[in-house]
Amino acid sequence: MGQAHGWAGFSGRALHALAVGVLPAMFLLRSTREEIYNILWALVFGFATLNILSLGTRRFEQDKTGLNFGEILAILVVLVSIVLLGWEMLYLFHILPIRLTPR
Repeated sequence: MGQAHGWAGFSGRALHALAVGVLPAMFLLRSTREEIYNILWALVFGFATLNILSLGTRRFEQDKTGLNFGEILAILVVLVSIVLLGWEMLYLFHILPIRLTPR
């Protein structure tokens, strides 16, 4: 009975390794550059949002004062992401690049 349990545990770990390692790699190999950029944007915004939410919950703690390095980094990532998003919007609405036509 112990050997059957061991085989079941091993196959469960193998399926977990397949799901965690091989399937995302196959998705990345089949996706285009823009899709990969979209995934990276989602990861950046997701982690920064989680860090900022932890900042909000931190104000309920009496012992903590100030910000640590990770929290400052999260705020800077969000600010840089907003600036880059605004820059992309300027290209999307054809405001950038500015083209001066000769008279």
